Amino acid sequence: MKDLSGKTAFVTGGASGIGLGMARALAEAGAKVAIADVREDHIANAIRQLSGDGEFHFIRLDVTDRQGFAAAADEAEARLGPVSILCNNAGVGVLGGAKTSRFADWDWTLSVNIGGVVNGIQTFLPRMLAREEGHIVNTSSIGAMLPMGGGAAYITSKAAIVGLSEALYSELYEDGIGVTVLMPGPTATNIHEVAKLRPAQYSDTGLKEIEDRLAQAPLFAGGLAPLESGRLVVQAIRANQLYLFTHGEFRAGVEQRLAAIMTGFPLRAEDLETAESHGVPTHNPLFADMVAAHKARKQ
Repeated sequence: MKDLSGKTAFVTGGASGIGLGMARALAEAGAKVAIADVREDHIANAIRQLSGDGEFHFIRLDVTDRQGFAAAADEAEARLGPVSILCNNAGVGVLGGAKTSRFADWDWTLSVNIGGVVNGIQTFLPRMLAREEGHIVNTSSIGAMLPMGGGAAYITSKAAIVGLSEALYSELYEDGIGVTVLMPGPTATNIHEVAKLRPAQYSDTGLKEIEDRLAQAPLFAGGLAPLESGRLVVQAIRANQLYLFTHGEFRAGVEQRLAAIMTGFPLRAEDLETAESHGVPTHNPLFADMVAAHKARKQ
């Protein structure tokens, strides 16, 4: 999708942090933007910040509410026109480790960080397919590709978004629907305010001490400005770029992790005849095309 001018975008978690950065960058590119967010205070603040900067519509939305999502989609399209760009950005930064997490911590994290993305896809993908146009941006995390100890539920959810995005990219490539998975590094957001978002039904947490400590100050006060992340997203949409990292300083660490993954294969040489007998593909040609195109751009 080279030209975003006049297109309509729908951004979840769009009233603060990376979501707001996306909304501003999309508006810079000429798009109309529906900003959906669960926090009314963030919506009010975004309305003040964006006054006169573009065409926006604001909707309060809990992304785990499927009926609410469908209603929000209808409202956005009634006000701004058919949605061509979906940014599944809403998420909760539940950062405690498996040793202290309880069922409620896992359930809440997965319901928002995975379930909310699924709800966005199920709501908007049929509409995009009917119009044969669209682009889906799913916000993951650098932690999905460079996981560390701690934050087990969060990393699980964000790693799932990478796999989901890869599957969507492969499935929708011939349909003219683009997919990008955003894997941001440290960014100046409100991720530290996770305790303010926790619903009552998930109050049986083992992470209260951690969340109380996080609430004292921004986690990445010196991180990348969200608008810069948003501008990178706009570039990725235009290029139909699947993988998008915001911080080059993690490159070596990710390469090391990928090399470590390769150590898990058997030492014997690949047997192509045996591979063919499995009846399932052993290569995705889209990945080869992606690497070839990247090499061509560097030359």
